[in-house]
Amino acid sequence: MLRGVYQSGILTVLNSASTDPLALWECKQQHNATGTSTIEIIDDDEISAPVLSIQGSELSKTYIACPRSPTSVLAIRLPYLVLVLKNTNQLVGFEVEVMDERGLARSFWIANYESSPQIHPRLSVLPLRLDQGWNHMTFDLAQMTRRVYGTQYTETRRIRFHASARLRFIFFADRLISEEDLPSELRLYY
Repeated sequence: MLRGVYQSGILTVLNSASTDPLALWECKQQHNATGTSTIEIIDDDEISAPVLSIQGSELSKTYIACPRSPTSVLAIRLPYLVLVLKNTNQLVGFEVEVMDERGLARSFWIANYESSPQIHPRLSVLPLRLDQGWNHMTFDLAQMTRRVYGTQYTETRRIRFHASARLRFIFFADRLISEEDLPSELRLYY
């Protein structure tokens, strides 16, 4: 998707306040007898801003995935993944698929219901600890790939975010950026 595009600074893949925040995303919702799910933009009272709410009774059946097409890849080379999400005190998990210098696709499954890391050749499961309220989290994908798989990160291929949470932003950066140094449109509180 972005393989031929010059990448530096910050590259946003989700901004819940944008005109069409899910333009790049596939949305999968559950609608059956065992439960329903919602993926919608709502106003969050705490930050007085629109946020993406992903709610579902079954984690595996309610998610957003980027890019929209399952046969496409993001090809984002920026190594820092930043998520701004609200803890809704429900199960939440996300998967990041990366490519290493060997050309192997490897995935990180990160979830708040996992208690200990599990490392496998192509998939690693990692626990996620969320504070109450809004969380600003940065994942160094290059370091994670090196430490977990012993290989070099080359790009992010895909992201899948499962219910239940509220998301404000998902973006990539070429360096660690404190929340205070972000452009105003990427700050949680204006």
